[in-house]
Amino acid sequence: MSALSRFRSWLGSVDFAVTATSVVVALAGVSLVFSHVPGERDAFALVIPAGVAVPNIYADSWTERLDSRLAGVAWALAACGAVGACYLLVSTGVRAVAGETAATVTGFVVTWLLGLVASRATT
Repeated sequence: MSALSRFRSWLGSVDFAVTATSVVVALAGVSLVFSHVPGERDAFALVIPAGVAVPNIYADSWTERLDSRLAGVAWALAACGAVGACYLLVSTGVRAVAGETAATVTGFVVTWLLGLVASRATT
């Protein structure tokens, strides 16, 4: 199988639907945060969990494969919402105690790890 045929196959897969949806949600979220709160550090920290961690969790940790691209889009939207809410809750809690930098780093790491644990626990 050539690289071009593998790429075409991937474009029609659920993995592509999850990845594309996650990236679009991450970029839309960043633009939304920057339009309302300029210079906010959390906008950059949300791009990675939403745009990278969600497809990674689906590909590597989610043991139940979805059968349609629409289900993949719905899964990615729900996962991006959960990841975003988790990051904001953790970083807000840590920010009240330890400051801005610790909140960003802790929120990022805890969100990614909780995403991996939650994906294993639910499937």
